[in-house]
Amino acid sequence: MAKIAIAVDTGIFGYEMYRNGQQFYDGEGLVLKGVENSIRNFGRLGRVGMRETDKEIISMMTHPNECK
Repeated sequence: MAKIAIAVDTGIFGYEMYRNGQQFYDGEGLVLKGVENSIRNFGRLGRVGMRETDKEIISMMTHPNECK
């Protein structure tokens, strides 16, 4: 549920930026020239970059009383 709420909020934020003539430009963080290239970067972050984070979250959920 929280992921859906964040996605909706982010979409609204993007729309408000558009309405105010604001945008992110090529080279700002993960943003690249062309929306497809930016989406590819964000996809890689989620797929590759979050791999260890996902493992740690699962470990914390399945073993809540263990501190590492």
